[in-house]
Formats: sequence, structure tokens, C-alpha cells
Amino acid sequence: MSQPSDWPLPAGSSRLLLPHNITRQLAQHPLSSQLYPVAYGHYLEARDHRVRRSTHTDHLLIFCHAGRGFYRTEQHRGTITAGEVLFLPKGVAHSYHSDPEQPWSIYWTHFAGEHSQQFMDYIGIQRHTGRPPVLTLRRWQALLPDVTELLNLQHQRLTFERAMLAAALLRKLLAQLPLLVRDPDKLESGFNLTALDRFMRDNSHRQLELDDFAAFTGLSRYYFSKRFRELTGLPPIRYFNEMKMQAARKMLEETEQSVRQIALSFGFDDPYYFSRLFKKVIGMAPQRYREAAEDRQDSHEERTHDGR
Repeated sequence: MSQPSDWPLPAGSSRLLLPHNITRQLAQHPLSSQLYPVAYGHYLEARDHRVRRSTHTDHLLIFCHAGRGFYRTEQHRGTITAGEVLFLPKGVAHSYHSDPEQPWSIYWTHFAGEHSQQFMDYIGIQRHTGRPPVLTLRRWQALLPDVTELLNLQHQRLTFERAMLAAALLRKLLAQLPLLVRDPDKLESGFNLTALDRFMRDNSHRQLELDDFAAFTGLSRYYFSKRFRELTGLPPIRYFNEMKMQAARKMLEETEQSVRQIALSFGFDDPYYFSRLFKKVIGMAPQRYREAAEDRQDSHEERTHDGR
């Protein structure tokens, strides 16, 4: 397979290369031999991400969900922005890189299989044509629940059965693309809360505003806020901040990072504001919460020791 880039992964990013013995089984099994992933991942704000390949032995899909990047092949060159999918077919020499000013965030997969080219033809990506290898999607957020399930497999022990599930999810994702390109008016109005929740978690290091969430869903500020409250019972910004505070609580328990470092990791330049917000959501100041968590851990260890 074409080697994925060894670009250093920042927080929130991931990369999985399926072992050769697993991909060999996928290539031989009748339920997966038509199409299967050989590597996939998520690069978040991929600053300085740059790749050039003269030999390309499998197909590559890059889906940009934020920022911007650039690509070049022998026939085409162009820009990739949020909501666009770049396909680089097997055998096509290419290069691509993230915009230094607006670094892209991308989901990507290298894939292979007996019917890979037929899938590409079905999607509308064909070699030796004048059409750029790019699809512009509408309501692409509909893809995120399956993308999330695929990414979550990386956190489990990779068995052949889980690799088979990854192949099925990839096939489903590719099969949806023509619907998202050609039939945007037939999609359900409103938004997918699972997809929005994923967007919030992927961007928990940033200070986002109501306009950012409304733009993500493709709805007006008013209608988005109304629908969000109906689904969650909370205003969007409060939901987003409470999500951050729950993640910060876990970091206080599991890491030795300072309160200031944790605040910065969630997009808060002012640690005092972060501390006030944390206390409002969790019920105590960050440092006090950390001390209480340490006391609980010490008490648990003492009880465990006494019980031996």
C-alpha cells in the first residue's frame, strides 16, 4: 500500500494502519474483497501536513471538514475546503498540502479491493477525464455518525471482525456520496445531533460562537437555536461549554497539567474565567476538584490495601 504520511499527530488526531495479515484476510474474504480500508484516520488542524507521491498503489479519499488545503496531479490542481472530498485514484502521482494560514482538518482513508474502480466510477471519479477528482457535498454532516463509528474502532483491539465492520462502514460511506451531491433537497431538514456533537468535540480546543454551529448545520441562528433547545433542553453555547468542563474534569483527574495548561487546551486564554466556569458547571474550583480527586484515590488505595 502507499505509505500514509508520518506527519506528527497533534491532540485529537488519529491514524490507523491495518496490519498486513488483516488486510490479506479482507482481500480474500468474499464479503470484503470488493472494497476495504488499508489505513484511515483524522487529522485535526493539520498544520505543515504535506505529502508527495510519485507511486500510488491504492486509492485515497480525503474529506475536508474545516480549513483549506491544496492538491496537484498531472491533470489537475486545485483547492479543497470544508465539505469537499478529494479522490486520488490508484496509480495517479500526486501531491497535497494544508494551507499554512487556514490548516485543514481532514478525515482520510487509503482503500483497495476488487471493485474499487467500480465504486469510483459510481461516485463519478474517473481517470482520464477532464473533471477534477473532487466532490462538493451538501449536508455532509449526515456522514459523521458513520465516520465516528469507524474512528472509534481505532480504540479497540483490532480483530478481523472489527476490520470487517470497518470495511462495511467504508462501503456505506462511499455509497452515500452521490446522494449527498445529487439529491440535497431529499435529505431530512434540521440537523443530526450526533454529527453536531462530534463537531463540538473535534473543536473543543476552540472558542466557537453560535454562528459557527448554525453554519455547520446549514440553518439560521434562530431556527438552529430553537431546534437545539428542543433536542437537548440547553442553549448551544452552554451545552458546548459544559462538554468542555466535563473533559477538563477528566484531565484534572488523569494528568498533571496545570489549570492554566488545561484552560488553554480548551481555548480559554484567561485561566480565571475558565476556573469560574468550571466551578459553575462542576460545583468546585479546578484545583479543589483535583485535590478532592486525589483524596478519593488515596482513600480507595487504603481500602484496597486493608482488604488484602
